[in-house]
Amino acid sequence: MILSQNTSYSNEARAYEQLERTIGVEPRRLAEAGVEEIASAIRPAGMHNIRAKVIKRLSEIVVSKYNGDLSRILIKELQEAREELIRLPGVGRKSADVVLLFEANKPVMPVDRHIFRIAERLGLVSGNQDYERVRSILESIIPREELEIGHLSLIDFGRRICRTRLPLCGSCFIAESCPSAKLGKVKGSRRARPARARDTGVDD
Repeated sequence: MILSQNTSYSNEARAYEQLERTIGVEPRRLAEAGVEEIASAIRPAGMHNIRAKVIKRLSEIVVSKYNGDLSRILIKELQEAREELIRLPGVGRKSADVVLLFEANKPVMPVDRHIFRIAERLGLVSGNQDYERVRSILESIIPREELEIGHLSLIDFGRRICRTRLPLCGSCFIAESCPSAKLGKVKGSRRARPARARDTGVDD
């Protein structure tokens, strides 16, 4: 969670792999490791010294308060579990929702910058709406059983097609239904061949 904040997916993956290889990612191992050791392992993610302090402190709390097992939180009702996760150092709303969705199978839709951008361009949300409002809107649209695949597919779609700069509107299979693409509001968008489902990573 902490490694994914304000960094690219590739840098996050490199940092995680290096951390797993050199120290391990279990709370007890991280709690026992030194801050400098953790920082060295996660350097690819950037802001490694700050992240290392947060990771160590979070791990110490998880070990001391929950015996190294977050399932004590995850078995609680959604809102109670969410609030308790957010109270942990370095855990924001999106990070808490990612844990709740993928580790506890809770009906929640984490919203990252890619998902927000897609929702805004489709006219589902406006730029001045906060995280909670955007999350609530998406949860009302996406079926509960499709939240996991929906989350992953939207992120992939945002990275490869509906990009921040130079989005491939001409390769987007929903461009004809997208108000931003229709009105030419997507700055720097590129025209290209029509997209097929396999090009976008989102199934029909």
